[in-house]
Amino acid sequence: MSKPFRFPLAFFLFIAALFSGCYSFTGASIPAYLHTIGIPNVEDNSGFGQSAIPQNLTNQLIQKFTSDGSFRVATPTSADARLEVSIPANGVIDEPVNVNANQIVTTKQVTLRAHAIYTDQKKQKQFWERDFTETAQYQIAGGLGAQQSALVQAEQNLSQDILIAVISNW
Repeated sequence: MSKPFRFPLAFFLFIAALFSGCYSFTGASIPAYLHTIGIPNVEDNSGFGQSAIPQNLTNQLIQKFTSDGSFRVATPTSADARLEVSIPANGVIDEPVNVNANQIVTTKQVTLRAHAIYTDQKKQKQFWERDFTETAQYQIAGGLGAQQSALVQAEQNLSQDILIAVISNW
């Protein structure tokens, strides 16, 4: 009976070590000449009536990019790259998702949509233009505070999605 062929452990470790640094997520797709990003205020075309949403989303984006460290946040006119974000018409939707046996809405969901354009200002070219959507649910019993919390959650998730799109160029 023949013995099954086995790779020596040393060969396996060599291959693992060889490929262990080949993939990097953060910053892997950012050109080396780009160091700063400008993020103008988010434009709100939603008509939703909550003026805090665009400012909160702008603040979230700035905070995410600052924390990530792939770019330094700079003024939009002097930065190497620019990220323009807008909330389109009907970009904020608040709709029921659960109704109890008495036909009373118990849970609602906010949907936040944004359109983003990521541009290389040094080479005057657009990297990408995309739409992003995030949702968050809240209990009606929580009132306006619960709705605000759901909006904040959607803003945080949306800003994270946009950050990942910029640094990974997906």
